[in-house]
Amino acid sequence: MDQNDLNLNKLNQLNTRFLTHEAQCEERWKTIFARLEILEKKMDRLHTMSLAATGTVVMFLGGIILTLVNG
Repeated sequence: MDQNDLNLNKLNQLNTRFLTHEAQCEERWKTIFARLEILEKKMDRLHTMSLAATGTVVMFLGGIILTLVNG
C-alpha cells in the first residue's frame, strides 16, 4: 500500500467514527429533550400547587384576622 491508500483508509475510518458519533449524539439529544419536557410539566404542576397552597394560607390567615377583629 502506498501513502495515499493509507490516508484514504484512515479518512474512511474517521468518517465512519464521526457518523457513529453523530448518530449517538442525536439520540442523546432526543432523550435530553424528552426528559426536559417531562421536567417542564412537573415544574408547571409544582407551580400550580404552590399558588394554590399560597392562596389557601392567605384565606386561612384572613379568616383568623376577621375572627379576631369581630370578636
